[in-house]
Formats: sequence, C-alpha cells, structure tokens
Amino acid sequence: MSGLWGLRGFAKRYWTVIAVSLVVMTLAGGLNSFAIYQFNDVFKPLFETLVGPDPHAQAEQMTILAQKILVLLGWLAAAALGQALCSYLGEWIGQKTLLDLRVAVFDHLQFLSMKFFDRQRSGELISRVNNDTMLLQQVLGSQLANLVVAPTTALVSFALMLKLSWRLTLVTVAVAPLVYLITKKLGTWVRRYSHLIQARLAELTTAVEEGFSLIRVIKIFGMEQAAAQRFASSAEGVMRGELRNARVRAASHMLTLGLVSVALCAALLFGAYEIVQGHLLPAELMTFVLLMQSAGNNISRLTRLRLAMDRAEAAACRTMDLLEEQTDVDDAPDAIELQDITGEVRFDNVCFSYDASTPVLVNFDLRINPGETLALVGPSGAGKTTVGSLVPRLYDVEAGAVRVDGHDVRSVTQASLRSFMGFVPQETLLFAGTLRDNIAFGRPGATEEEIIAAAKAANADEFIQAFPEGYDILVGERGVNLSGGQRQRIAIARALLRDPRILILDEATSSLDRESEAAVHHALDTLLEGRTAIIIAHRLSTIRNADRIVVLEKGQIAQQGTHEGLIAQEGLYRRLYLSAEASGEDRLLDKEGNRLDG
Repeated sequence: MSGLWGLRGFAKRYWTVIAVSLVVMTLAGGLNSFAIYQFNDVFKPLFETLVGPDPHAQAEQMTILAQKILVLLGWLAAAALGQALCSYLGEWIGQKTLLDLRVAVFDHLQFLSMKFFDRQRSGELISRVNNDTMLLQQVLGSQLANLVVAPTTALVSFALMLKLSWRLTLVTVAVAPLVYLITKKLGTWVRRYSHLIQARLAELTTAVEEGFSLIRVIKIFGMEQAAAQRFASSAEGVMRGELRNARVRAASHMLTLGLVSVALCAALLFGAYEIVQGHLLPAELMTFVLLMQSAGNNISRLTRLRLAMDRAEAAACRTMDLLEEQTDVDDAPDAIELQDITGEVRFDNVCFSYDASTPVLVNFDLRINPGETLALVGPSGAGKTTVGSLVPRLYDVEAGAVRVDGHDVRSVTQASLRSFMGFVPQETLLFAGTLRDNIAFGRPGATEEEIIAAAKAANADEFIQAFPEGYDILVGERGVNLSGGQRQRIAIARALLRDPRILILDEATSSLDRESEAAVHHALDTLLEGRTAIIIAHRLSTIRNADRIVVLEKGQIAQQGTHEGLIAQEGLYRRLYLSAEASGEDRLLDKEGNRLDG
C-alpha cells in the first residue's frame, strides 16, 4: 500500500480530527460488540420465563426481561450513534484530504513545463485528475471509518466469544487463515485489473474530450461513425476490466461468506454438545452465535474493503507518479525579479529541438529592438512558433541563450518575465464564464472602467454592448457563443488590459474572414503601438506593415528586411509572394500553391 501511504502528507493538517476520530471509531467498534453481548442478559431471563412453571415467577422474570431489554436498547442506540458519528468523521477526513489532493495535483500540473504537456494526452491528464481521485474518494471517503470500526468490532467480538467459551471460539476461528489467504491472493488480481481499468478510463476520457473539441472536424469529414466506434471500443475496454474486477469481488464475497457459514454450522453443532456436557448455557450459545455473526460480517466487510483498497492503491500510485513528475523549466535558486524592461529581445546562437533527433533552431541569432514589430514567416516547421515560445521561456534552449533586456531568461523568475508579456493565439479558446471575466483573465483585479477601456481599444465594446447582458453574457465553453472575429478581439482586449511590453501574436488573423480581419487589424494597430511585437503570420495584410520581416527556413534566418525590400531581391520571400499573387490569395503560398500555415 505504498501509494495510499504516500498520500498521508495530505492528511497531516487534520491530525487533531483524525486523532479524535480514531478514538471515536475504536469506541464505536467496541460498542457494536458490547451491544450484542447484552443479548446474553436478555436471553437468560427470556429462557427462564418461557420454561418457568410458576406464574408469579414468570411475571417477575418478565419484569427483569423488560429491564434488560431497556438496557439492551440503550446499548444498541449508543452503537448506532457511534456508527453514524464514525461514518461522518470518516467522510469528513476523506473529503478534506481528497480536496487537498485534487488541488495539489492540478496546481502541480499547472507548473509543469510545456514538454510534459507535449508528450501527454489531455484525456489522460483529465482522467488522472477526475477518475483516479474519484476512485480514491470512494474508498477514503465512505469507507474510511470501516478501516477502524470493522477490525475493532471483529476483535472485540472475538474477545467476548472467548469469554463465553474458549473451546467454541477455537472451533470457529479455524477458518480465519483461509479468509486471509484468499483475500491476499484476490487482492493481487484486483490491483492488476485496476491499473488496466484506470488506463482504459484515460482512453475513454480522451475519446470524449476529442469527440467534443473536434466535433466540427469530425462532421466536416463525415467521421461521426468512426468517432462513435472509437468511443464504444474504449467504453467496452472499461466494461471488460470492471467485469473482471466484479468477478474477483464476487468470488471473494462468496468464499468469505461460505467459510463463515461453515464456521457458524460448526459452532451450532459443537455448541449443542457443550450444552449437553454442561459447559455452556443455551443463552450463552445464542449470544455466541450473534457475536460470531457480527465478527463474520465485519471480516467480510474487511475483505471487501481490502479489495477496494487494492483498487485504490492503483489510483494512488498513478496520482503519486504525477505529483513526482519534475519540470524541466524551473526558476534558478538565484533567479532575480525583473522590475522593468524596455522590450529588447535577443537570440544568441540558440540551438533547440523538441526531441534529440530533429533540430528546430540551429545556431540561431536574432535581435529585436524595443518597440519594433517583427514578422516571422517561412514554411511549416521552419521554427516560427518555436521562436515565439522561447521568449516567455515555455521551453529551455539546448545551447546559446534567449535574452530580454540583456537578461538571460533562465536567470530571472518566470513569473516576473511573463508579467511583461502578452499573447494572442490563432484560435482563441475562451474560458466558460462571462466576457468580463475573460477580458480580465490576465489582470484579475482590473476595474470595470479598465475592462471597458480595453474592450473599446480592441474594437470589441460595440458588439459587447449589443448583447442584452452586455459584459455579463456567458460566452459558453471555449467561447462557442461568439464568432471567430469576436473571440479574437476579446483576446486582444485581454492582452491590452495586461499592458505588456512584449507581445507575441501567433497567426492572430489567419482564420478570419475579411470583415472580421478588418476589425481585428484595427484593434491590433492599437495593441502594437509602442510595444515590442513578434508576429507569426502569413497574411500579407498583417506582414506588410511590420517594421521588419524575418524569413525562416530549416531553423535559420534565410532573409530579413522590409516587405518592399524583400520583394525587390531574389529569394524565398519573393517566391512565396509571387506564388500568392498569382493565386490571388492574401497569404504567402509555397511554389505548389499550398498555404504555409496548413
């Protein structure tokens, strides 16, 4: 149980409640058994009342019986109250611990580097955060109290059984080693199957996530049936794993109850012999059977709990593996806080690759002046997006250095570096919430006036005010209730509100129609003013206004200059431009007439 034990750190802050709970749970377990033991005091006068020939004696025994039953009722009520309290305390500790665990997992994921996310499927991560912790919740929440109550009840019942008849107890406990061995063996299978189930659940979550996020592509290509079949295949894999686990749990339950039943029958047979021999009273045998039944039920509960914990162990191991994942982009121990920058960016002999076999940038040198608007163009895979990703240090270079205002980005804190940067992507995926929340995402403390001013500067206020709810309109998941141009202007407003010194635009207008692009360009003019801007683009309307155009090819600079200067000289840019002009396109094309941005 190393995985579950590894989660103990998340429960440390609740040690006082845990200590109290352990006491309450132990007492509750004892109360359960002692309440059953009180039946012995009830059975004795009960049997005497039934067989006594004297009516006066019967009446007296009935009075004693009523008193004993009232005492029994008190014990049973106390046991029920204790059980209810244990159940709530166990749920409270489990839920609080799992809340901290979920938050820790999500926080940890947020601070891992982009390389980690590049090699992970989003569905797998969603499954880790949701499905694995949900499985832990089922065990550590509703079942936590049973970890103490069930064994305590079984042990106290066993002790009281010994008190009643040690001979009879030895006969009945002979099955205990068999129960232990069966549970241990089946637990190995449960852990194995649980790892498989959690992996299948991750595949299922991936299929769901991709099925909804890529629904437009699926429909356009007529792949609805293929997507449905993929989901059905993943769901069937989960079902098969769950059925295997169900068979193991059913076998465990059957074998445990079967052994307990054998022990019960043996107890009745040997108990009758003990009564004949005068070693045991009938009332004591009845009480013994009830205690044995209680012990058997709790042992059966423990076997089921053990199997559930074996399954939770698989989820805990996966969760701990995630928490132990280390980022390869971290602040240096002596990293400094950037206080202010002018916006100069420099690449000094940078080499970078996403994997060791495929270099993306090779001995790359580039200087971007403060306040300069620089456009990056080139074929797919030339390294344009990589350049934009290295400036905010989403990845670390393998050789050379990326510098901002002369500071190697590895020598400053990531938070302070990125506080001076803004980003407008090609496809703006907004957060589910209001337009106000989305604009203020980069500056949560922004005032209403600042939000509206940013929206006006981004040419977005007019369409926002046209909504009945205005800034309070819910944009829907991923901003589905807005058009592409509207989403892009919200992204620009968000960047404006952040007031960055360095701005990165990755194909910010490539997917827009002419009318939307005109509105976005107007907003971009405001956004770019006085800022250092790196624009990754292929639309001529975006490129031609840049202060400088850098043409990338195979991770190196092939050409650089103004739009007019590059057209006037032979080279890659001129060929791309002429190809676009011949096709009547407003974007650079390769010699086969294909768009460079795919």
